[in-house]
Amino acid sequence: MNATDHMAAVLAQQTRQRVDFDALAGAADAGDSSLAASPRRRRILADAARALAHRGLATLPKGIDGWDHSAHPPLPRWVKRPPAARPPRHEPAPHAYVEQLRFATTLRLTAGDHALLGPVNALLRDQPDAEIIPLADRSYELYGDEKRLKNIERHRLVTTGLLDLTLHLRARPTPAPLAMYELGPAPWLLIVENTAAFTSLRDILGTWPDRSQVGWLGFGEGDHLIASLPTAQASFRERDHPVDTLLLYADLDLKGLCCAQKASERAHAVGLPPLQPAAGLYRALLTRPPRSHPPIPADDAQAAATWLPPHLAAPVAQLLTDGLVLRHEALPLPQLRSLLTPNAPLLPQIRDTALPIMPVISQLPPRSASASRGPST
Repeated sequence: MNATDHMAAVLAQQTRQRVDFDALAGAADAGDSSLAASPRRRRILADAARALAHRGLATLPKGIDGWDHSAHPPLPRWVKRPPAARPPRHEPAPHAYVEQLRFATTLRLTAGDHALLGPVNALLRDQPDAEIIPLADRSYELYGDEKRLKNIERHRLVTTGLLDLTLHLRARPTPAPLAMYELGPAPWLLIVENTAAFTSLRDILGTWPDRSQVGWLGFGEGDHLIASLPTAQASFRERDHPVDTLLLYADLDLKGLCCAQKASERAHAVGLPPLQPAAGLYRALLTRPPRSHPPIPADDAQAAATWLPPHLAAPVAQLLTDGLVLRHEALPLPQLRSLLTPNAPLLPQIRDTALPIMPVISQLPPRSASASRGPST
């Protein structure tokens, strides 16, 4: 074996694409004990480097910085191994799809799309009228993995209306239930997204003197609230206690308001009453000291606040634009208790949208020196 062969053997064992030429020169020296002392060593190494490049086994540096010019001929400081050849791309084999999935024969689908649709196709072929079951059950049945279809509602075939959970997968989502407490017989549900405010309101409403004025109290936030809203229907049916008023009390920040908008759309989609802001609570919250937060662009703030009635939307949008937010903790239990007084009907105090709003406190708070019947679900 000559110097080129010894270098090629070592080069083939490397895992990195860029290899120091000193390592290859050392391999040549090790393969020929006379090379290290030979006056022609530099010429032999230079010729071997060019031979590696000629064979397609290495790429030599292009810039002057990649070469050692301390003697003649110049030697490369490093060489690059050619990138590994990519395996040839194989188009998915054509599939014979049932009529319900005919769209799959007209679209350019990925291998992953075909892997998703194959078991669905077999289901529709063999059990076109299969019982509609929970989505996780169907996922385990079709793919051996209960989580395989967890986010299927976000898949482009579903969002574009081509693949339908009920018609094609014969399945239904089963979100975690909305936590709901039936505190009294009144036909309304107030959902609160913050545990502190929920606990305070549960204390107040659970001891309200006139039980006939009190309805349901629920807890939910973020994506969980949006997904779990449809489960409220089952609770209403099971307790034979329907509602005609659905209220939400969320934080006055971008996240809380965006969640409220999505939850409102979800409530409408599943046939619940319109999701209204608990305007009486918001009105009181807006009188409390806000906390600082990165400011929100005016357009984004105004868009987020559109879920609120106009007399609340304007000051809330200004609050977010000014770099301030109001969280539930700013209206603690003592203030909530004094706000909701038993000498007036309860629901209007929570829902009221007509009273004039008190001025928003725009300054930051000063820095300091140092009875339920149980969950229905």
